[in-house]
Amino acid sequence: MKTKITAGFILILAFFLNLPLFSQDLGDVNHDQKVNIVDALLIAQYYVQMPLETFYPEAADVDCSAVINIVDSLLVAQFYVGVIPELPCGAENTPTPSPPSQTAVPETGPYNYGEALQKAIFFYKAQRSGDLPHDYPLIWRGDSGMTDGQDVGLDLTGGWYDAGDHVKFNLPMAFSAAQLGWAVYEYREAFESAGQLDIILDEIKWTTDYLIKCHPEPDTYYFQCGLGDSDHGFWGPPEVIHLTTDRSSSVVNPSRPGSDAAGQAAAALAIASIIFEKTDPAYADLCLSHARDLHKFADTYRGFYPIKGYYPSGSYLDDIGWAAIWLYLKTSEEKYLENAKTTIGGSGMIGGLHTLCWDDVSYGVVLKLAQITEDPLYVQGIETSLNFWLPGGGVVYTPGGLAWKDTWGSLRYASGAAFLAFVWAEIPVGTAAKKEAYRDFAIGQMNYILGDNPNDMSYVVGFGKNPPQHPHHKAAHGSWLSQLDTPAYHRHTLYGALVGGPDNKDFHNDDITDYTMNEVADDYNAAFTGCMARMYSLYGGVPIPGFPRTEDFRPINDRLPELFVRGFLTGEYAPQANIHLQMDNRTAWPARVIDTLSARYFIDISEIVEAGFGANDLSAAVQVEDGAVVTGPHKWSGNIYYFEIDFSGTLIYPGGWEESEKDCQFNLIHPLNVWNSANDWSAQEIETKPDYNAKTFFGMTPYIPVYENGKLVFGQEPPK
Repeated sequence: MKTKITAGFILILAFFLNLPLFSQDLGDVNHDQKVNIVDALLIAQYYVQMPLETFYPEAADVDCSAVINIVDSLLVAQFYVGVIPELPCGAENTPTPSPPSQTAVPETGPYNYGEALQKAIFFYKAQRSGDLPHDYPLIWRGDSGMTDGQDVGLDLTGGWYDAGDHVKFNLPMAFSAAQLGWAVYEYREAFESAGQLDIILDEIKWTTDYLIKCHPEPDTYYFQCGLGDSDHGFWGPPEVIHLTTDRSSSVVNPSRPGSDAAGQAAAALAIASIIFEKTDPAYADLCLSHARDLHKFADTYRGFYPIKGYYPSGSYLDDIGWAAIWLYLKTSEEKYLENAKTTIGGSGMIGGLHTLCWDDVSYGVVLKLAQITEDPLYVQGIETSLNFWLPGGGVVYTPGGLAWKDTWGSLRYASGAAFLAFVWAEIPVGTAAKKEAYRDFAIGQMNYILGDNPNDMSYVVGFGKNPPQHPHHKAAHGSWLSQLDTPAYHRHTLYGALVGGPDNKDFHNDDITDYTMNEVADDYNAAFTGCMARMYSLYGGVPIPGFPRTEDFRPINDRLPELFVRGFLTGEYAPQANIHLQMDNRTAWPARVIDTLSARYFIDISEIVEAGFGANDLSAAVQVEDGAVVTGPHKWSGNIYYFEIDFSGTLIYPGGWEESEKDCQFNLIHPLNVWNSANDWSAQEIETKPDYNAKTFFGMTPYIPVYENGKLVFGQEPPK
C-alpha cells in the first residue's frame, strides 16, 4: 500500500528520534522546484550522505508518482534513507540497484529527454570517417576512408559520412555541424547539465577538423570525397569502401566557384570559433581564421558549387549570409552584419514558407537579424515563417498532429521548424502573445517524434517504444554481400538516429528499402538534437550512465559468425578425396579487410601407418585455388596431420559475393584402397554437396579451424 507522508510528520518523528535534519538554508537546491519524489529521494542520498544502495525506489513505501516541493521530498527522503535500515514492503535484504534500463525514468514529462538527447548525439559516432580513437565506444565501427584526399596529395580523412551511404558531402555535413553548434550556443547549460557538452563538442570538432583540412589555401576548398553514383552502387560497410567505390576528391576555387559549399563551411567554423572559446581558445582562433577566408572566398567568387544529382543547392546567398551573421556574432565587425543584411534582404528570403534545412539557412539568418537589430522587417519575416507552421497557418497537419511539409524527411523539417520556434520563443523580441504558441508547437512536434503519435512508436532508433528496426543505413545493416536483404535483419542498433518519418496520413514503413521514410542523415539529426537539448532543459531526464554499455550491443552468442570455413567432402575415389573449402569473411564488429587468413584440414593417418605407409605418401593437388596455397601434410600430434590452406596475400572482406568468400578445391591423394575419412577430425559432420549461395551458412564447420596471421580465430583444433 502506498502511503502519503507529510513533511510535518517527518519533522515530528525526527524530533523524537533525535535525527540530524536536512538544512533548507544549506541545501544547494531550488526550494520551489516541483520534482518527482523518487528522483528527490535519490538526490537526497547525497545530502544526507547515505550509501547509494540504501534506498531502492521499487520497494519504498511511498507514492512514487507524487510531484512535491523538493524540500519536503528531501525531508521525506531523510526519513527513508536515514532511519529505516531495512526496506519497507517486506524486503529481506537491500538489493543493489541495477543499471538503468535503455529507457530510464524521466524526471518529468512523458519521455526521457535526457536519454533522447544523449542518443541523438551518439548517432554521429556511427557517421564518423577516418582514424577512430583507440577506445571508440561504438565497437562495430572501425577506421575507414583512410585514402581520402590521396588523389590530390592531401589528407582529407575525417568528417562524417552523409547518411546511410558513405560519401562525404560537405554541404549538408557543414550545415549539420553548424546546426549542432548553434544548439550548443543556445543551450550550452542544458548540454552541460546532461553531461553531454564535452561529447557534442568533440563530435563537432571531428567535423570542423575535417573542414579545415578541406581548406588548404584561402581560395581553395574541397567540398566532397567520394562519388554518389559509385557509392550508391555498393551496399556494405564503410571500412571497405576504399576497395569498392570511387573516393575522388572534388574542389572549388576562383575558376570553379562554390559559394554555397564554402559559405556553409565558413558558418560551421564561425560557430565553432564561438563555442570553443571557453574550452580551447587556440582552436577557436584557428576556426575563425578559416571562417574569415572561406566567407571572403564565397562572397568574392560567387556561384553554385559544381555537383550533379546529389544535394544541388537552391541558392548560395543564404549560405554567404549565414556565415556572415555568425562572424558578426563572433567579431562584432559591422561589415559582417551588413553582408548578412544584403545577401538576405535582396534575395526574397525573408518570410519564407519552408524552414531551416541544409538547402535553406535563410531562416536562421533572419531570426538572428531580428534578434540583433529588432528591425520589424526581420521580426515579421521570422514570425511569418513560424506562423505558417502553427495549426491553421498553412502547413499540412497529419491526423496525429505532425506538421508535415514534405515526403522526404518529414521529421527533419518538423525538427527544423521546432528548433526555430524554441529559440524565437525565448527571445524578448517580437509578438509576446505568440511566444507560448511557438513553444507549444515545438514541444508537440518533439513529443510526436518520441511516441505521441497514432503508430504509438518512437521515430528514433534505439529509443522509446516500438522504435524503427530497419533504418536505411549500410553500416548498421552489416551486409557482406552488398545486398539489402542479406542479412534479413540489422546486425547493429543505430542508436539515436531520427528516421525520415511518416507520410501525411501518419503511415510509416519500417523497411530498409524505403529510403524515403526510413533514411537517416546527419542533417536529420542536427535540429532534432538541438530540440532535445531544449526539451531536456524544460522537463529534465536521465541520460543512461556509462552508455553505451555491454548490454547495449548484441550479445556475442547472438551474433552471426564472422570468420569461418564452409567445408565439403564432395567425393572419395581411389586414390583421392575431393575437398572443397570456402573461406568466409563476414566481419561486422567491425568489418575488416584481411589478407592473412588460413585454414587447416586435419586428418588421421592411422590406417595409412597400419598399411605400411606414412605421411610422405600423401599429397594435395589443387584444382581451384582463388588465391590459396595448399601445403602439407604437417604433423600435429601422433598420427594426426593437417593440410594448410593459406590465403595470405589475398584480400578477403565483406564487400560482395566474390570479395567475402574465396574457394579452394583440392584433391587429397592417398595410397590406393587404404584411405578412410571416417576417423578424420575435419571430416566430422562435413557436408557432401557444395553450397554456392553465399547468403547462407550451410557447410560451416568448427572442425576446419580458421587462423588470422597464424592465430586461431574460429573452430576447434584436435587435442594433442
